[in-house]
Amino acid sequence: MLTTEGDAILYRETPLPLGLRLFALGIGLSVGVMVPLPFLVHADWATPSPMLLLAAACIAFPAAVGGFLVIVGLASASELRLDPATGRGERRLRGPILNRHDHFALADLPPPEVRIRASEEGDYPILRVRLPGRRFLDVAGFVDRAEAERWRARIDRVRGVVEP
Repeated sequence: MLTTEGDAILYRETPLPLGLRLFALGIGLSVGVMVPLPFLVHADWATPSPMLLLAAACIAFPAAVGGFLVIVGLASASELRLDPATGRGERRLRGPILNRHDHFALADLPPPEVRIRASEEGDYPILRVRLPGRRFLDVAGFVDRAEAERWRARIDRVRGVVEP
């Protein structure tokens, strides 16, 4: 959610609720350990090669899905603060495992873009901000493209770029 605090622009992701985190962790560990376990117990080198390949696939796929769900359960929520008073931006990752603070100069922030994405319920705007040395931060939840463009212009003003 994008908000302002004085002249600063704040973006805060809502972290997953504790119950959903525990559910994702439980399912991830169950799928990642319990599904491959029978294949690990019953496979040996005397098994024909095609069957070993099938067993390897039956071990690797559930382990990957389980690992993904564990990562979802431990994922950090992001917070971004663009402060024109200090000329700095700050990105915080808050989570059960990883807490990190990255600082960067607002001059290093590339200009944001407004993109339109299609969905079954109609097109909706996305404000895409590339953080220096990081991936894109996609912000949604705008009423229309005009609101997304207003936020893009605010971020440009905070960066020190004046529109023509």
